[in-house]
Amino acid sequence: MTKKTQHEILIHAILVTLVIVLAFPVFFALVTSTLSFQESYEYPPKLIPGDQFTNNLKEAWERINIGRLFFNSTLISVGVAIVKTILALMAAFAYTHFKFRGQGLLFSLCMLCSIFLYISALDLVAIITSSL
Repeated sequence: MTKKTQHEILIHAILVTLVIVLAFPVFFALVTSTLSFQESYEYPPKLIPGDQFTNNLKEAWERINIGRLFFNSTLISVGVAIVKTILALMAAFAYTHFKFRGQGLLFSLCMLCSIFLYISALDLVAIITSSL
């Protein structure tokens, strides 16, 4: 094996490990959604899907009105996507067609702000859901 091949194998092993680590909470949530209430609180937790998915979905749909929550999430997501796309297109036009002093600094600030907006949105969601 060449040194390049060993390096690629190592990189791929790290990436596969990260995918497994990052995907496990989603898998666990999906499996837990198929278990009964009592089964979901057992220790050690089960990693094999149960047979209560349709019952759990029906109860959640009726109890907390998931249809309305899905509609609200879709409406907000589509609105944010449209506004962000329009703003990004205008910024891209300005950055590519005009040269001005501080262009690099302004671009860096725009990138940082978009990251912080995402973090603050996550905080806002946490605040809203904690009050429910």
